[in-house]
Amino acid sequence: MVADNNASQFRNWINTAQPEDLLTIAPVLFNRIGTLDQRHQERFTQEVQRDPQAKRLFEQMQSYSR
Repeated sequence: MVADNNASQFRNWINTAQPEDLLTIAPVLFNRIGTLDQRHQERFTQEVQRDPQAKRLFEQMQSYSR
């Protein structure tokens, strides 16, 4: 229940965040994903690949965070 609430709050924040905020969080997000075990990293990647908008966003975030 708490995780669902946190995920919902995060989605709401993502939807309203300023571009500068998204650029700030991108490196932190990618670092955190990198600390997940292989199974969770693969699941995350699959979920992003299934959603064209998420895929495009993460590709853009990767290019900005380099």
